Amino acid sequence: MRKWILILTLGVFVTPLSWAADTDNDKDDDDEKNDVSHILESMGYPELQVVPRASERLRMEAKAESGSWLITHWPIELSGLATAYVGFTSKNNLRGDLTNKNKDDAATISMATTAIGVGWVIGGIAMGAQRPYYNGERALKKYPGKDERSTLLRERLAEEALERPARTMRILQTVSVITNVAANTMSVLYADDYGKMVAGVSIVLSFLPLMFEDHSISVYDKHIEYKKKIYAPLKSASVSYDPYSRTLTPVTTLTWTY
Repeated sequence: MRKWILILTLGVFVTPLSWAADTDNDKDDDDEKNDVSHILESMGYPELQVVPRASERLRMEAKAESGSWLITHWPIELSGLATAYVGFTSKNNLRGDLTNKNKDDAATISMATTAIGVGWVIGGIAMGAQRPYYNGERALKKYPGKDERSTLLRERLAEEALERPARTMRILQTVSVITNVAANTMSVLYADDYGKMVAGVSIVLSFLPLMFEDHSISVYDKHIEYKKKIYAPLKSASVSYDPYSRTLTPVTTLTWTY
């Protein structure tokens, strides 16, 4: 009789405890699912979370561009101006022992050097006069709307407007350095000591586009840097082996980098 009373007593206490444990486990699973869902829902689009947004950066650059377009690409313009000066003055800085053929070659080099230098000065000014940020901002006004899709469309178009001048200037600054260095180096061949000194200084100035990053490149790179600081949603993907079930399970690691 005592044995049955003890069994019944234990059953009365153990059953509620088991039910409470199962309830807690279900609650923990629900909380964990809610946390994961909340995290995934809060990720959103990095284009809409970056501060400042691409459209805001485009607007700010468009305002600044109206008063600074003439000297926006000053490294290219200054290096071109130095090359043009070498070309203009090279005829007066020739060696005294040159033959007539050498003088003809020197005149040809002088014309080419002048053309290259003046071309880069005019080219730098022309690139700034195009005002890509102003045109990009004006193009965004063609896509009105306040819903998330319209906003995301404008932000991505704004990023393209920031990227285009940066991509163009990456190429032009390299070409500028190569052509200016080549022109100044050729001018040294028939120059006297003073002419060689002037050409040497101009060669150093030819590297200005590489010493000082173009404004359009720095603007776009800074925007991408801000965007990367939001988060990196997909860090890595791998496969995990479960020794108990002897199965392979795909694993994706989500990380947030600040």
